[in-house]
Amino acid sequence: MKALIIYFSQTGNTKKIAETIKKGILKSGNMCDIAPIKNVNINLLESYDLIGIGTPTFFYREPKNVLNFIQNLKETKEKHCFIFCTHGSLIGNTFYHMNEELSKRGYIVIGTFDCYGSSSIQFYPQPMHTEGHPDEIEFMEATEFGENICEINLKVQNGQMNLIPQFELISKTWWALQSKQLTVEVLKKISPKFNINLDVCTKCLTCQEACPTNSIDVEAEPPEIQKEGCISCWYCEKVCPEGAIEADWSMMEKASKSNLIGYIEALKEAENQGKFRPYIDYQNIK
Repeated sequence: MKALIIYFSQTGNTKKIAETIKKGILKSGNMCDIAPIKNVNINLLESYDLIGIGTPTFFYREPKNVLNFIQNLKETKEKHCFIFCTHGSLIGNTFYHMNEELSKRGYIVIGTFDCYGSSSIQFYPQPMHTEGHPDEIEFMEATEFGENICEINLKVQNGQMNLIPQFELISKTWWALQSKQLTVEVLKKISPKFNINLDVCTKCLTCQEACPTNSIDVEAEPPEIQKEGCISCWYCEKVCPEGAIEADWSMMEKASKSNLIGYIEALKEAENQGKFRPYIDYQNIK
């Protein structure tokens, strides 16, 4: 059996999980290729028996560039796939939405994997509450998932349809209501406007190459940033080695305080259930 793992990663958490799942697939005696989402030729997917798609969770669901990738897939007939994600507290409806879009194109999701990931969102305190994740236990679980997913693939092909996961849309929680409101258009309005300080910028292209939607052109005169297609991931501002991208985060800091409380409450519940292991005193983050 030959699998392909496709992933979108910025801070590296999702990439690490993708590589770990690959190790599990190889350990099971099957073949596996891996590629970042930007480098995938969708015309070659038919040559694989199993497709995996991984993403970080943005605003309680898959980011817009991952959604666009899925929507651009060629229609197939009952091709099996698995989906996975990393998240800072709440997975939200990520898997529900991904499954909905994949099923429209003839894909059948036969398995899912998720884990926590440390993050460094500009307007939250540092270190964040999930510092230290993914941890060794999550990497072990990702390896086991990879070992098992090919066997599940064969069992579903042989008629064990009860192994196919079911997905439910959650719609009445505070985060679900917020997720509906935070469309790409709304995010553009509330996100700080970025400015490239030309006195500091060396045109190293780090931000441009890191942009998941090619929404930066540093070589333009003047340089362009947050162009059409920007998904408000804010990663360019974070990775600029010279600190040349300037933004005012004060409004986002004020607006996000209630979210931070909700994230910590969700982590407390997960910790009580044995699903989350804290490595810092996250309950005192303010």
